[in-house]
Amino acid sequence: MIAQQSTQAGDWEQWQQDIVALLKSDFGDALQVISIDDVDWPSWQGLYAQGRSPRSAIERALERDL
Repeated sequence: MIAQQSTQAGDWEQWQQDIVALLKSDFGDALQVISIDDVDWPSWQGLYAQGRSPRSAIERALERDL
């Protein structure tokens, strides 16, 4: 799968909120409660810096895009 690039540089805080929303949507059964404070954001910053969309960042973090 080719990584989807963000069409805009985007806002870090909005990107974080989008990640959390997608995680809740995708893994709601396993992650009953997840908030922005529960995520190790330094681990995700590289994906944001690459210009990845939140969906693409999750796919990469979970190594689903290999």
